[in-house]
Amino acid sequence: MSGEDGRCPECGRPAGDAGSFDDARRGQRRLAAIARAASSVADAGSLSVTLDVVAREVVQATHIAAAQIIRVEGGMMRVVGKAGFTDAEDFAQRLEQCRQLGARMLFVEAYQAQKRIVVPHRKEAVLADPAWAPLHGIMGGPDWDTFVAVPLVVRGRTVGVLNAYYSSGEDPGDETLEFLDAMADQAAMAVDSADLLARSRHDAQMEERARLARELHDSVVQQVFSMRMQAKALRAQVDSGLPGGPGGVRAVADELLDLAHNALTDLRSLVLQLHPAELVGRGLVAALRTHTESVASASGLRVGFHADELPDLPTDLQEDLYRIAQEALHNVVKHAGARAAEVTLTTTGDGSRQRVVLQVSDDGVGVGAEVGRPGGLGLVSMRDRAHRWGGSLRLEGSQHGSTVRAEVGLVGVEGAVPVE
Repeated sequence: MSGEDGRCPECGRPAGDAGSFDDARRGQRRLAAIARAASSVADAGSLSVTLDVVAREVVQATHIAAAQIIRVEGGMMRVVGKAGFTDAEDFAQRLEQCRQLGARMLFVEAYQAQKRIVVPHRKEAVLADPAWAPLHGIMGGPDWDTFVAVPLVVRGRTVGVLNAYYSSGEDPGDETLEFLDAMADQAAMAVDSADLLARSRHDAQMEERARLARELHDSVVQQVFSMRMQAKALRAQVDSGLPGGPGGVRAVADELLDLAHNALTDLRSLVLQLHPAELVGRGLVAALRTHTESVASASGLRVGFHADELPDLPTDLQEDLYRIAQEALHNVVKHAGARAAEVTLTTTGDGSRQRVVLQVSDDGVGVGAEVGRPGGLGLVSMRDRAHRWGGSLRLEGSQHGSTVRAEVGLVGVEGAVPVE
C-alpha cells in the first residue's frame, strides 16, 4: 500500500519505485559481493578458504539456497568451496557412486562445453532418480529448485564449475546469471593462482636440487675421484717395492688425508643445506652465526652478523628464516662480486604487532635487472617462505650493492599478522 501522497510508507519513495529500488539494492549487494570475492582472491592464502568465501558470497547476495565450487584436475573432481550444504566429507565419493549408477552430471556437461547450463525444477528430478540415491540426503536438505552450472574458465582452459541451487520460486534472470558469471571468473582466477604458485614452488625445488647436484659434482665428486687416483698410486708404489721410499708413501698419504678432509667439509656443508640440524639443538641465531662463519671461511667474503634476542619462534619459521638467509648469502657469493656482506636479525614493534626482520646486505655490483625478475636468484623460494607466515620479502639494489629484507609478523605460535 502507498500513503496519501503516493509514497511507500516504509522507504518514503514513490510507490511505483519500490520494485526498482529493491532491484538497485540487490545490484549493489552483487557488486559488493564481487568486490569482496576479488579481495579474497587477491589475499588468498588457502584455495579452499578462498573458494568457500566465494561460495558464501554467492549465497548471501542472491536468492540462492546453496552453492558449490568443484575443481577438476587430472580428470578427477573435488569440491573445493561450498555454502548452504550440510558438510559431507565423502561428497566426492558419493558423487562418483552416482556417476557409476548412471546419473546425468549436468555440471560435467557445462565443464566440457565451456557453457553455462540452466535447468528448472532440477531438485524434483534428482530426488526422483535412483541413480542419485547416494546424494539424496545431502541434495534434499536445502530448499532449492532451479540448478545452474557455470564453468570456471581462465586463459582459455576450464578448471572447474560453479554450481548454484536457486531457492524455490526464484527464476534466475539475466542479471543474476551475469553475477554468477562474474563470481565464476573470481573462482577461476583463484584456482589459476593456486596452480601458478604450486608450479613456482615445484620449479624452485627443482632449481635447488639442481644447484645441490652441481655443487656435489664440482666439489665432493671431484675430490673423491682424486682420492681414488691417489689410492691407486699408493698401491702401485707398494706393489713395486716402495721405490720412492717411506717419504713417497707419506706424501701420497698426506694428499689423501687433505682430500678426505676437504670432501668431508663439503659434504657437511651440503647436508646442512639439506637439513639445518643445528636449529633443533642451538636455535636460529647460533645456526646463522655458524653459517655466516662457514661462508666467510669458504669464500673469502667478509661476513658480519648481528642478532637481537628473539622470542620463542616455531621451528618451521626458524628454518624458513634460515633458508632465506642461506639463499641470499649464496646469491651474494655467486653473483654480487662483493667484498663484504652483513646479516642482521632484529625485532621491531611489540605485542600483537611484534615483527622479526632478517636483512642480508652486500657491497657488490648490485642486482640490477634481477630486481624485476621475481623468479630470478631463488626469489621464488625466498618469497614463498616469507609469505607462508604472512610476511614480506623485498629485494633492493643499486650500483653500490643490494639488500634482501624479509619481515614476518608474529602472533604467538599459531599464526601471523600481515606486514605489507
